[in-house]
Amino acid sequence: MDLYEFFQSLDLKHIDLEYIKVFYDFMKSTVMPWVSKLTGYDLVEISATCSCYTMTDYLLVHDDQREDRMVAFVYYLTDNDNWGINTGGSLDLFTKDERGLPSKVVRSIFPKNNQLVIFPVTSDSYHQVTEVLDKEASRMSINGWFHAKTAPVFEIPQFEYPSNSLFGSNKIKPQHSDILLESWIDENYINNDDGTLDNIQKHIEENSEISLTNFFKMEALLEVMNCLNIIEDHKWSKPVPPNRGSYEVLANDSLPFSLERFLNLFCSEQFFAYLKIISDLDLNSLKFELQRWTPGSYSLLSDHNWENTQELDIIIYLIPEENEHNIFGGRIQYVNTDEEIQEALITIEPSQNTLNIVYRDSARFIKYYSKLSTCEKFYLLICSYSE
Repeated sequence: MDLYEFFQSLDLKHIDLEYIKVFYDFMKSTVMPWVSKLTGYDLVEISATCSCYTMTDYLLVHDDQREDRMVAFVYYLTDNDNWGINTGGSLDLFTKDERGLPSKVVRSIFPKNNQLVIFPVTSDSYHQVTEVLDKEASRMSINGWFHAKTAPVFEIPQFEYPSNSLFGSNKIKPQHSDILLESWIDENYINNDDGTLDNIQKHIEENSEISLTNFFKMEALLEVMNCLNIIEDHKWSKPVPPNRGSYEVLANDSLPFSLERFLNLFCSEQFFAYLKIISDLDLNSLKFELQRWTPGSYSLLSDHNWENTQELDIIIYLIPEENEHNIFGGRIQYVNTDEEIQEALITIEPSQNTLNIVYRDSARFIKYYSKLSTCEKFYLLICSYSE
């Protein structure tokens, strides 16, 4: 669910159609020995499917390492040879950095009818298929792998998350401050005379999630948005390589006053006490990130250890008011990584001035943010509280 969006057939060896069988047999009996001689690999089997990418479809950065795959191939079947940057759908090949992790695109191969592309599956064979941007374009291909008799041994590059990131080791304890919840939070979520807070706590207990709309006072939220708009680009940086995500994180130093106070709100003793009331959890630490998302951004499940992790997530989208309904993608989805066929347990759609609360014991990722979105950027605050 996190890695791709496109149509795909069954393995071609299971499809009983004359021309498909002829093509499959040709690839196995003629092309595979040629590729084996070309590469020096002892190839013994082939797997292949048909893939079709239409507008907004994509395949994000990965390396194809799995079992006994040795050489990948793509055979293009398109009726349009005018593919280019404005059409999308290119096969992008990445260089690697000193750690062996993907770094930059070094070659883009656009679809062309009757073109065969092959490349070895290695510990750094990073590639992607960019989003198809033309509603008239259809990126059709037959693709798959040539397999070896014995599985190769891949060296998996190691990546250590920054200590102050959502997956890092640093945790923030409740901070003593002079912050007043009433100056930030709408009075409807402060006053419990009508049992509002009790009802929120009951809903979280029964459903493990809730979305509280119109949670913040609008004048306070608008001041935060004004602060975000004046922050210079060099304050934002990408914390992870492309095979784990593509988004920017704000450095938490020398921030505009109102933005700093806003972030301090979630670290304050007062907010910890408030969360205790509405969740009935004894929370004692948190990790957080303020992220900037632009079209083409995404996050992947990757190899983070999601097991035995129970946290209370606070999710807040900060969106320019006029663009709230112009975001395609960018939703947060919670999934169980143990399931072979994944389905979203909880989905959070981008929405302004909503406090989304999820008690999480599963994995979380953020869906690819389409380049066809007319919203140029939005911001996302993710806080993960621990007991």
